[in-house]
Amino acid sequence: MLNMRFGIPDGVRKTQRDIAKILGISRSYVSRIEKKAVTKIGKSLYAEEKK
Repeated sequence: MLNMRFGIPDGVRKTQRDIAKILGISRSYVSRIEKKAVTKIGKSLYAEEKK
C-alpha cells in the first residue's frame, strides 16, 4: 500500500481515496494502516540509528 501511496516504483502517486477503491476498504482504514506502517518504519530506523 505504501508503494502505491508514494509512487514506488512507477512514480505515480495515489491518494488514500484511490487506494481505498482499489482495495475495497474505507479511506479512513487506509489512513490508519498508513499511519501504523510509517510509525513502524520510523521506529525501525531510529533503532538502527542507535546501534
